Amino acid sequence: MRGLGGLLAEVSAGYGWLKWVHVLGVVIYVGGLMALTRLLGHAVRFEDARSRADAYRIFQRMHKFANLIGLVLLLVTGIWLIVWDPAGKSYLKQGYFHMKLTAIVILAGCDIAFTRKLMRLRGEGPQPPAAFFRIMHGVVGLALLIVLAALFLVRK
Repeated sequence: MRGLGGLLAEVSAGYGWLKWVHVLGVVIYVGGLMALTRLLGHAVRFEDARSRADAYRIFQRMHKFANLIGLVLLLVTGIWLIVWDPAGKSYLKQGYFHMKLTAIVILAGCDIAFTRKLMRLRGEGPQPPAAFFRIMHGVVGLALLIVLAALFLVRK
């Protein structure tokens, strides 16, 4: 029978992997949003409806298969870390954690607005302005900076 030390080592090892997968999900999701908002700023300028439709298909695949996978990794591991809390940090009582949650809400709003505008790219009607995607690019970058500030400047 293994002792308490062996059990704690296993829990700590699992906690490290879970945090690693969480960070991987953040990188995939936020990186994908940053790339797509930048690329869509150029795609809306296409004069030809066929070119816009082709760009829409490519960007939709990128969004579904990269961003959404990153989002699922981020959310599942994040919720798991909050519920499991093997380090006993009581995340919900930490101020920096609320900064991170605020940034996540901002990112979710950006993703929803981005997805709605992406749908308009496939059609013949008026296209979203390129400035919208430049603004979204900046807001996603700001949300990332909020998370980094929360982790490295505010957290004790």
